Amino acid sequence: MNLTSPARTLIDLAADERLAFVDLVVVSDAIVNRPYRPGGRIDGLDTPAGLAAAVASAGRRPGIRRARHVIDQTRVGADSPQETRVRLALVDAGLPEPELQVKGDPAERWSPEADLAYRDLKIAIQYDGKHHRSREQQAADAYRDEWFQRHGWLVVRLTWADQAQGFARLIRLVRERLTGPSA
Repeated sequence: MNLTSPARTLIDLAADERLAFVDLVVVSDAIVNRPYRPGGRIDGLDTPAGLAAAVASAGRRPGIRRARHVIDQTRVGADSPQETRVRLALVDAGLPEPELQVKGDPAERWSPEADLAYRDLKIAIQYDGKHHRSREQQAADAYRDEWFQRHGWLVVRLTWADQAQGFARLIRLVRERLTGPSA
């Protein structure tokens, strides 16, 4: 059975103009993501450099320009499609790009992580998808949020409702932290 590589699949998808750019970046981020497993993170299906090399060697074909642009926006660290969507919404709004999977205290082994963050602004961004509904996950989330708040961070928890509104609340909060509240 013949299979395509993740990089070739991305190139093929980029040729389909029906697919939104953000959806292509979601796919690309998933390809390079280093998923968490007990004991730590494991290697992704490919690397940003590997994707870039595949696109560079693909020659002239439909979607290749779009694939290059997608790879320019690809980041290691998005653990869900929603994290990619949040990052791109912030960048599209003209805001600085947040970091992904940020430990509150990098020197502390068990320090909680923010899905996305602005360290200098002390903003921790958490996207709460369906798996955040269990009692165990809610307890872990409460501990995580309390840790960040105790250390002076603003914790912004996002849900599907925020996504449906284009993350406008988050964009406003980040802008306010950057420039001060509007009068």
